[in-house]
Amino acid sequence: MFAVVGGIKGGAGKTIVATNLAVLRAASGREVLLVDGDDQESTTLWSATRSEVLRERNRITAIQLTGRGTRDELQRLASKYDDIIIDVGGRDTTTQRAALTVADILLLPFPPRGPDIWTAEKVTVMVREVRGVNQGLRALAFLNRADRVGGDNVAATDLLGQADGIELLGARMGDRKAYPNAFTNGPGVTELKRPNPKAVAEIEGLYQALFGAASV
Repeated sequence: MFAVVGGIKGGAGKTIVATNLAVLRAASGREVLLVDGDDQESTTLWSATRSEVLRERNRITAIQLTGRGTRDELQRLASKYDDIIIDVGGRDTTTQRAALTVADILLLPFPPRGPDIWTAEKVTVMVREVRGVNQGLRALAFLNRADRVGGDNVAATDLLGQADGIELLGARMGDRKAYPNAFTNGPGVTELKRPNPKAVAEIEGLYQALFGAASV
């Protein structure tokens, strides 16, 4: 399965989502390729930290790919891995478009904030254009960095549910310190010595929703 964790707005939490999904997929025994397609290189830094701290558990191959050549390189690598997960930057980039032309799924984290939700319409345009090349691409959205209380979560969910060409997942991830704290030190939230039960339940719920939707 080939999933792009993308969108066109920075700060949505794509890198933390991509790395934690890669951790869970690798833990299930799959050969996973994690691709950093963002010029900020946060995923690359995480992978280097992980290799240093968790050598015995680092079963994730991580590389960097950007630009138009991304499509050809991903096609070349596809047969060598069970799954490819690519973290792209928070813009409508050449890298993201190139990856989407060969991807199975575009996974879209949306925080419940006006500026983030407002980009949904532009995302639908991007998806529609990419489907001119890749008709089978599925766009799956979910609420990320959700509030503990308040009506913003409900309002954002309603708006995402109306986005044309995008499927809304029932999974939700909260705005928890456990995610950046784990990320900074290399493990996924499921690998911490003292894991946050709510964070673990959230990422496992997203994992099941994503790979259940992919039927993989």
